[in-house]
Amino acid sequence: MLLLFISLPTNELFTFVNYLEFVLSFFKINDPFRLVPIFLLAFLFKIPAFLHPIQFAETTHWFVIGKAMHSGTLYVDIWDRIAPFSAVVYQVIDWLFGRSILALYILGTLLTFLQAAIFNNMLMRAKVYENNSYLPALIYVLFTSSHPALFTLSPALMGLTLVLLGLGNMLRHVEFRAKKDIQIIMIGLYFGMSSLFYFPYIVFIPISVMLLLIFTSTIGRRYFLLVFGGVFPLITSFFYYWIKSDRPGYFLSNFVVFNNFNVTEQSIGWLWGTLSLGIPLIFAFAGLASFGKQRRLTNYQSRIVQLFIVFGISVISMLLLEAPISYYSLSVFIPVLVFITVHFVFIFKRSFYLTLLSILILVGTFISLWAFTFRWFTPSNGKSEPSKYAAVAKGKTIMVLGQDKSLYKNASLAGPFYDWTLSSSFFNELDYYDNLVFLQDQLKRSKPDVIIDLENKWPQIEKRLPLIAGSYFESQKNVWKRKN
Repeated sequence: MLLLFISLPTNELFTFVNYLEFVLSFFKINDPFRLVPIFLLAFLFKIPAFLHPIQFAETTHWFVIGKAMHSGTLYVDIWDRIAPFSAVVYQVIDWLFGRSILALYILGTLLTFLQAAIFNNMLMRAKVYENNSYLPALIYVLFTSSHPALFTLSPALMGLTLVLLGLGNMLRHVEFRAKKDIQIIMIGLYFGMSSLFYFPYIVFIPISVMLLLIFTSTIGRRYFLLVFGGVFPLITSFFYYWIKSDRPGYFLSNFVVFNNFNVTEQSIGWLWGTLSLGIPLIFAFAGLASFGKQRRLTNYQSRIVQLFIVFGISVISMLLLEAPISYYSLSVFIPVLVFITVHFVFIFKRSFYLTLLSILILVGTFISLWAFTFRWFTPSNGKSEPSKYAAVAKGKTIMVLGQDKSLYKNASLAGPFYDWTLSSSFFNELDYYDNLVFLQDQLKRSKPDVIIDLENKWPQIEKRLPLIAGSYFESQKNVWKRKN
């Protein structure tokens, strides 16, 4: 896009510049039909990514769990920390599309457009700007187009939809005209349900309590209603797994507790996290610096600005529950960055500045997406050599006794032992009769084609379960194949 801009003849360049000026001005008008071109832009901007989809380790994880869900119960037959609602979504995606990254891109793009519409409507109803417009929806779509992870259908992106709905109810509560008990309950309910897509979103329950304490005069009884609404989805899920499998402890240990202590995998780090949000952060910081020029804000609008800033700072605490921090988890910052950037855009009235701002946002977003799609730069832990067991695992149902999830990239999960951090303690206690019975049942039921033993656990299994072990032979070191 930048090369095309530079190479245009002078007369065509002026036409193109006028068009760019028209882009932001066009969406400053309060007209619902402005959502139609925003919908088209949501897809047009992502064409490079659609044509060149990239697979991160997290997407392999979701695909593996989605397929395993067809034959097992999460947390009981599949030992992993993924949230239950997300696992069901990936099960449906596996059934409809298989392991298609493009499907995750397209569905994620549709969801980001829906979020943009929800966010825009929420801000208009709360009257947070001097004039109602569809700039928030436009900039939301553009910012989520700056990195493939921000429009991939991830657990964080799915849960963010409910976070936005909860935030909308909070804004209506802050506005003095609508203080109702049902809105307080819905704030907690939306945030609680979002954690069933992505567990770190559980922090929004205490964050919402803090925001109401700071920005409202809510009575004590309503704080109890908020917290009750937040924990109710988790309590319901606990009893669901108790009724379904009579083993509710798996839900607590694998999902609730494990999400707080799983730090075995590498994080992208703060530097790469900041770079992936580079374009949104640049404009958001410019917006923060410009608030001194926002002289027409009412006291209520100033309070909303403060609320969003405190909300954005508080969201950083969510990353403490993300293990490891991934590109996908950064999507939660988009609403705050969009809110501040729109304030920045509204400052400019002259056509020259609107044109320059349009160029910077549109071209910057496109270059950012292109750079991350084609991996112009990659973190040191972003590239890894394929496992020496990848060839033997390809196309098979496998059981990996060890910490190497990359082996499932072209293979299917057999048995529950997907996450070794959860599974290692089980294999260290094979002297317990219940553990042996469970392992025997799982091996009989799943019948893995290949068992890859990275932790030297097979000799213990062979000693304790000789009949099961007799069905396998050692094809190479650490690799056991099932006999035909």
